[in-house]
Amino acid sequence: MRVKICGITSTEDATAAAQAGADAIGLNLVGGRRQLELSQAREILASLPPMLTAVVLVRLENGRVPDEILELLGEFWVSHLQLYGQVSAESLDILLQDGFRPMPVVAVKDASFAQQARRSVAHGLGSITHRPAAVVLDTFDAAKEGGTGKVFRWEWVTAARQAGELTDWPPTILAGGLNPDNVVEAIRAVQPYAVDVSSGVEVANVAGKKDADKMRAFVHNAKHAMER
Repeated sequence: MRVKICGITSTEDATAAAQAGADAIGLNLVGGRRQLELSQAREILASLPPMLTAVVLVRLENGRVPDEILELLGEFWVSHLQLYGQVSAESLDILLQDGFRPMPVVAVKDASFAQQARRSVAHGLGSITHRPAAVVLDTFDAAKEGGTGKVFRWEWVTAARQAGELTDWPPTILAGGLNPDNVVEAIRAVQPYAVDVSSGVEVANVAGKKDADKMRAFVHNAKHAMER
């Protein structure tokens, strides 16, 4: 089981996430209380230890990554992008051709999330030509694009898989309200490729400040979930 710790806002927390055993960290350039300035993202990227994957959260503008963010990505050879906004088949094609690993976010609102996503040209989920590297399943919130800290009903994913609605989908990354206490149950229910946590491993009431003990507990529980 792979683990991404998202909403990293400091070099200290990036180092602590790596020491906790995380496989990836997320740097938010989209919005909200954990959004980074480009200078902050640059400082964190420059500090990362080997073998830790950086995932940059970005909102596409007119189907493209903004130029100033592209410059940052090129400087640090960042290929994994968690995508928000209007993600089209064409935009996925361009990103894939440019060597990126696009991971669009699917907001899970109800049991029909898989049908709605598949009908949308936006994600090209079953396409060979513009197939994303992964899909991030996050809780729908009309007021937020992500980082809700809320759990959706995991049985919706199980039902969609049993109905064949996830056939030919890229790997799924489960997000939305995860924490050290519920990640084992979540993994067993959803059987994702990876799990993604942000607020669930933070110091209480301090957005963006990670708790090293919570990160270690989350990573340990996630990676041993299927052994219990």
